[in-house]
Amino acid sequence: MTDHIAADDNSTWWRTPRFLISAVLVALLIVLGIALWLWPDAEAPSQAAPAPATTAEPTSGEESVCGLDATGGTTLTKAPEDVEWTALGAIYAPSSEEHGPGTVDSDTGMRSCYSHTPEGALLTTANMLTSSNDPQLLLDTLKELAVDGPGKDIAVGQVQQRVSEGDASTVPVEVAGFRLLSYTGERATVEVVLAGDDGTEKTYITSSADLIWQNGDWRFALQDNGDTGPVSGQVSDLSGYIKWGPHDG
Repeated sequence: MTDHIAADDNSTWWRTPRFLISAVLVALLIVLGIALWLWPDAEAPSQAAPAPATTAEPTSGEESVCGLDATGGTTLTKAPEDVEWTALGAIYAPSSEEHGPGTVDSDTGMRSCYSHTPEGALLTTANMLTSSNDPQLLLDTLKELAVDGPGKDIAVGQVQQRVSEGDASTVPVEVAGFRLLSYTGERATVEVVLAGDDGTEKTYITSSADLIWQNGDWRFALQDNGDTGPVSGQVSDLSGYIKWGPHDG
């Protein structure tokens, strides 16, 4: 995987790209408004290989805040079953009766409460990423599911600016794949790939999130600068990822 990821230490879902990587990708990022990733200028794509998913037994921790009692291992080698995809504007968000979201706020649409499993961590990450198409929904999600700290303050401030500027741009993209980078039961790191297609070529952009199990749900442990996780960038294809999306079950 080290030869097709463009990454940077200062990248996250809601920033504007600093450099033009390709016309298709930049158009995707600007219109989508997630402001995802920053690439270093004039550097070859590089990314250290992520740590493999751990095999440590998860601790019991607190029960799911909405009563989801699914159990699972510490790896994820196939896509979750029985997932339904719901349109959130121009993007589809996944849900599972077994793994969540178990709660969808009727006023804001904010999706929360996921199972204490690798599948639950994946669904948490995918739903956060798909919520980025709607700045207000992303803001509500961050306020509810991000762990308190300087990283949350920075991220909330960035998204509040998008809301105040009236950013309502959307673009048709979809979840295309994932991989579980690590899982201990109390902590998880998940990478999700989005695919965009302008009619002539398909572009894949990827991001990751560090999560912790806290107060009966998966929550985003943002880095102090607001970054979401260790991996982000553009990938050439889905090699090394598990294919998963609204057209893949």
